[in-house]
Amino acid sequence: MSILHALHTKSAAQPGKGTGKGTGMSADAGRGAKRLRTRIAATLALVLAAVSPLAGCGESVSVSNVAGPTITIGIAYDRPGVAMELSGDLTGLDVDVAEYVANRLGYAVNQISWREASNADRDDLLSKGDVNMIVGVHADLDGTTDDIEFSQPYVNAAQDLLIRTSDADAISGIQDLKGKTVCTVDGYVAPGVASTIAKAGATTITTSSYSKCVTALLSGTSDAVEGDYLVLAGIEKNNGSGVVRLLGSPLTTVGYGIALPAGDSKLRDNVDDALQRMVNDGSWNSSVQSHLSVDGFTVNSAIGKTA
Repeated sequence: MSILHALHTKSAAQPGKGTGKGTGMSADAGRGAKRLRTRIAATLALVLAAVSPLAGCGESVSVSNVAGPTITIGIAYDRPGVAMELSGDLTGLDVDVAEYVANRLGYAVNQISWREASNADRDDLLSKGDVNMIVGVHADLDGTTDDIEFSQPYVNAAQDLLIRTSDADAISGIQDLKGKTVCTVDGYVAPGVASTIAKAGATTITTSSYSKCVTALLSGTSDAVEGDYLVLAGIEKNNGSGVVRLLGSPLTTVGYGIALPAGDSKLRDNVDDALQRMVNDGSWNSSVQSHLSVDGFTVNSAIGKTA
């Protein structure tokens, strides 16, 4: 029997004893009913508080067909092996990380509301309260910015190049891109990489997504795609025809983390704890093997195991 049903039953079991008109309730009975209503209201307040896990982390966003409180998580939709959306389903390492962290915060998978997000729009989404967190973005090295709180990085990813397999003999590194075109994704170019490409004598074109860069590569509009090697490895693995190849010539390294609302250090600490647990219990390694198992390619967690 629910709390509300029990209280309703108790109320119905106490009929009025007066003989006056209208309510048929004595003054004493009326005062008793008033006290009972007060207790019910207090109980309701406690029940509502108990089912609001993110009460201190901003408003949850209402989602159709999802009952109860939700957590809204921003994530990329076009990164094979990392975070890829196909026919309404999301899969990849970042998806597993997001679901694991959400579970540790008290949310089931069906309580997660997904929102497409990237490095380029992370500040805007968080400052407006459109999301509670964004998974899989480049974490600032100092841990925080004025507008964003960052978790500890859960993986350090090199920025690398993806080329056409047919060009493998002609392109072995950044030095071979003179006079060629490199496609980059807005919001995912690490500091210093653009100047490195320019010094090599290559030109750049910028698109809004990795999928558009891959289209440019395959169509001949660009000669290479620059990006996080996690994503590029995922693209190589998911390209069954073998027409693209990860160059394996790192340009720099960036940390992947979870972006959170500014000033919410308690949420950050809880997220950090969840990431540590994911590494400790083997869930991290299982996800990497499932989504990013590419010959000659190794993904190591930025978080070491603890006892």
